Amino acid sequence: MPFNPAKAKLVYQLTFEGSWPTSVAFVGKHLCAANQLGHIFLWDLPDKPPEFKAEPKGDRKAPNVWPKRQLAGHTNEISRLATTPDGKQLVSTSYDRTVRIWPADGAAAGKGDVILDADTRKRDARRTGKKESNGPTISVETQTACEILDGHKEWIYALGISANGKRIITGDASSQVIVWELPSKKQIAKCSGHPWNWIVAASLSPDGETALVSENRYKRDDFDVPGPGLKLVDANTGKEKLDIMKVQFPKFDATVRGYGPSQMWRKFVANGLITSAWSPDGKLLALGQGGETDMGKVHLLDATTGKLVRDLSGHKEGVTDVLFTSDSKHLISAGRDTVVKICQVSDGKEVATLGSSRGGQFKDWLSAVALSSDERFLAASDIAGLVHVWDVGG
Repeated sequence: MPFNPAKAKLVYQLTFEGSWPTSVAFVGKHLCAANQLGHIFLWDLPDKPPEFKAEPKGDRKAPNVWPKRQLAGHTNEISRLATTPDGKQLVSTSYDRTVRIWPADGAAAGKGDVILDADTRKRDARRTGKKESNGPTISVETQTACEILDGHKEWIYALGISANGKRIITGDASSQVIVWELPSKKQIAKCSGHPWNWIVAASLSPDGETALVSENRYKRDDFDVPGPGLKLVDANTGKEKLDIMKVQFPKFDATVRGYGPSQMWRKFVANGLITSAWSPDGKLLALGQGGETDMGKVHLLDATTGKLVRDLSGHKEGVTDVLFTSDSKHLISAGRDTVVKICQVSDGKEVATLGSSRGGQFKDWLSAVALSSDERFLAASDIAGLVHVWDVGG
């Protein structure tokens, strides 16, 4: 079924309330989403959505179904989710400093009761004046079996996986990067950036041989702020191959801090290049400007030279996630403006906008996007407590 965003249709809005949903991924035929509490839930989406009448007022325009399973084990916020290309494993990174690898067909360990509509209950109680219900929403299977990769000593922010499924890359708040061999679960390379910076994004080339690493430390003032890092690194040795900041700014010096030097790179980096993706054909890098900024752009860079190819349409207040379609022809991005944008890579033309703005970043935002392996469904996690799913299969 061809990817056809022009005919996208919203088919589900999954209730995931109680704490901000932070990440989303498709695992085989399942949809997974995670939140700030370290909870990961797995949904089986029916081929035919249940009948539903859209709310005349409010954000719900599509039906909800409840998850069937919880992947239990993380003890702090989930920062990223990623799926192996064969759809057999889910990788999660967390502020609990661990990387976990979950089998998609893992056996259930038991059952548990969960509450996923806490915010709705509070609103209903305020509206009706009745006591808020505190019983569980549903009962779900629980899965605990997973492989745990230890090696980080600080919160893990960044996660990437190579298109061949052989390697993953992770980065943390102490500016440490680790490349892991996925089959053996062993570390094969390490590197570090400026100790004051955080690794905010990391991606691997399709063959897993080269890593793109973005580091940044956001502060509201420009004094004593270390320069951001943006580099291509040999994934086998951890050694630098190309300093992209110096490609963009030949006089850039990451060791020089303060207001003056920051004005050189501020428009390019904004408040951090916090999300990245490597095109499946290996030719381009996508980097999204995040944080609180007037208009977060998506930069497309040549993966060999590091030179800027073009900027794609941005997101008001900042970009939160980017990904390419499998043919490298489209770039999908999500942002604090609560919309998903889809652009043609060849000329930057915006071909679709999914969702609608709800008034800016303090009204909620979309935290992540994911595309199913057959590219029929596109999902976006929303910190308002919903996971939106569109049919983009035409």
